[in-house]
Amino acid sequence: MVKVLDQKLPPLASRSTGNLAPVIRAASQAMVTAKMAHLRAAGFEGVTPAIASLIPLLRVEGVRPTMLAQRSGVTKQAMTQLVRELETRGYVERAIDPADARGSIIRLTPQGLALSQACAGALTALEDTAVAALGQQRLAQLQYDLAQLATALQPPKG
Repeated sequence: MVKVLDQKLPPLASRSTGNLAPVIRAASQAMVTAKMAHLRAAGFEGVTPAIASLIPLLRVEGVRPTMLAQRSGVTKQAMTQLVRELETRGYVERAIDPADARGSIIRLTPQGLALSQACAGALTALEDTAVAALGQQRLAQLQYDLAQLATALQPPKG
């Protein structure tokens, strides 16, 4: 399903460039909404955006909870709570880390792997929609520009 904007934008020079946040937020929310709709259509009812964002970071062979927290940008405490929810839903299981028996790893169950594959399908569908709406070249430029903007907005280190 491709949505095309019926409204023509004024030339760039006449548009305000003061506040990008609402536009970026709207695009982000639209992507999350589309991803969640895709997952519901694939039979995954009740999956939250937090779960849908975390599942692709997991692997069948497992990952340490601290690494998962770092990759997702949340605290270890928040990750512990989210992992408990994933365990309750049957998407992950805890196991002893084969590299260090003092630690544990979190790994996908077969149900979690199915959700991970559905998440990958949702991302492919989102990309297909973006290509259909913008074209490959404009989408690549948008991705580049947003990455540049994200880098420029990072606070100085030190």
